[in-house]
Amino acid sequence: MFAAIWDKSDGPAWQARHGLTSAQYQQTFDELTTQGYRPVDVSGYSVGGRATYAAIFERRSAPEFAAFHGLSNARYQAEFDRLTRAGFKPVHIAGYAVGRQDRYAAIFEKSGSQGWAARHNIDAATFQREFDRWTGQGYRLVAVSGYNVNGQDRYAAIWEKRASPPWQARHGLTSGQYQQQFNELASQGYRVVQVNGWRAGNEPHFAAIWEKVDGPAWQARHQMLGDGYQEEFDRLLKEGYRLRDVSGYHMYD
Repeated sequence: MFAAIWDKSDGPAWQARHGLTSAQYQQTFDELTTQGYRPVDVSGYSVGGRATYAAIFERRSAPEFAAFHGLSNARYQAEFDRLTRAGFKPVHIAGYAVGRQDRYAAIFEKSGSQGWAARHNIDAATFQREFDRWTGQGYRLVAVSGYNVNGQDRYAAIWEKRASPPWQARHGLTSGQYQQQFNELASQGYRVVQVNGWRAGNEPHFAAIWEKVDGPAWQARHQMLGDGYQEEFDRLLKEGYRLRDVSGYHMYD
């Protein structure tokens, strides 16, 4: 299933893919990066016990970046340590489970201009404490990913200390709770800018970030089966929308 956000705006050339195996994603990554594209959003999820990916690429050059997928907790931490020592910071993180193991896909950019903090493989209570800690120091949440490992919800997240419009974030929501929050915040002028779905037991859970900003027309959907997502993608593309965020999650064995 998929959750996604589109807006009707100009921007660099872009490409999007979904339902890719690890090898297919790597091939797509290699082909598109040689054409000047770079990943700006990647979602990992498990289908039939196999890692599967959805991603958005944009054709833009700066800043220098590094991207990884399919990393274990230990390997992700090693890459995180290596890259941050070299002046990179994480700008996108996706946690997901394959079997009983957590895996990570991430994008780093070389930029030391802003304060930031990042955490991964933390439970809901720890995520809430970290959220309160960093927002209390003037940071805002810029990326959040929920996933379930061995029956327990886990989170990965990135905060940055920068000027920001009013924003809201929620996590651990059922589909009904997410829709209620979506409706309430939309009525207050907020638009969802990131949504992440994952399977928890036999139901989906969601985490999302909203911003109170004026902007172009936008659309958001969740709980779309693969065929429905493709139909919405094709329809909105013809109407001039571009995909801004996509999250894949597996709900049915």
